[in-house]
Amino acid sequence: MESPIRTLIVDDEPTAQEVLAEYVGRHAGLEAVGTCGSAVEAANTLRDEAVDLLLLDVEMPEMSGMELVKMMEDPPAVVLVTASEEYAVEAFELAAVDYLVKPVRYARFLEAINRVEGQSGGAAGASGPGDESIDGRDGLGSDEGAENAPADPADADPADPDPVGTSGQDGDPWADEVLFVREGDDLVRVRLADIQYVEAKGDYMLVHTAAERHMAHATMKKIEERLPAGAFMRVHRSYLVRIDQVERIEGDRLLIGGTQIPVGPTYRETLLERIRSL
Repeated sequence: MESPIRTLIVDDEPTAQEVLAEYVGRHAGLEAVGTCGSAVEAANTLRDEAVDLLLLDVEMPEMSGMELVKMMEDPPAVVLVTASEEYAVEAFELAAVDYLVKPVRYARFLEAINRVEGQSGGAAGASGPGDESIDGRDGLGSDEGAENAPADPADADPADPDPVGTSGQDGDPWADEVLFVREGDDLVRVRLADIQYVEAKGDYMLVHTAAERHMAHATMKKIEERLPAGAFMRVHRSYLVRIDQVERIEGDRLLIGGTQIPVGPTYRETLLERIRSL
């Protein structure tokens, strides 16, 4: 068996870091070395760790991804993952294997890994048993800077016009009590009975069940429209919960499956009206 491609993620966006880590974890031909939040941190890591592939953001504080590659005498394979297309020419000059523009779909990520395999002779290539998604992500996050982010990211309009679908037909979308979450070009079936809560995270919505998570490039408003109001309600600008999953309310927090979820002051009174209490 060929050795997996040892991969280091370098990105200063926490959401991008998490999604890239999921992408790497889903692929049997890749082995995660770690995650760095800056090029400076990555430079130190590269001194101590053997790395075959850098998944590298370009625009980072202190040192850019380009500067990191230029300072290395023998850099590993590089796939640039950035929010801007303006660095494509420089990426070519640096002999980057591929250049991915956020938000990156998993299928496009696989194309880049296949190119890395072609250059390195590594194990990355066709997806194996480790290629199953646990959260349905299809992108890396916003391609806007923080200063341009909308006031409420949970209600911002993402690139995907309809990442969440519902089952049923003939005017009865909830006949089968199923939600479909888009994963790349596919739709993943999630039973409403399994959903515990929905969490806004940047430009993505995490749909949490007891066993797994699914991530949609959606808005909280759109998911609210897809879920039955009788079963779900907003308790915070970034959280939507299934009422019958609430185990306990402790001040400005509630518990679902042992997870603490904040309750916003504007939602608390409505929440207390919706639940039965003695």
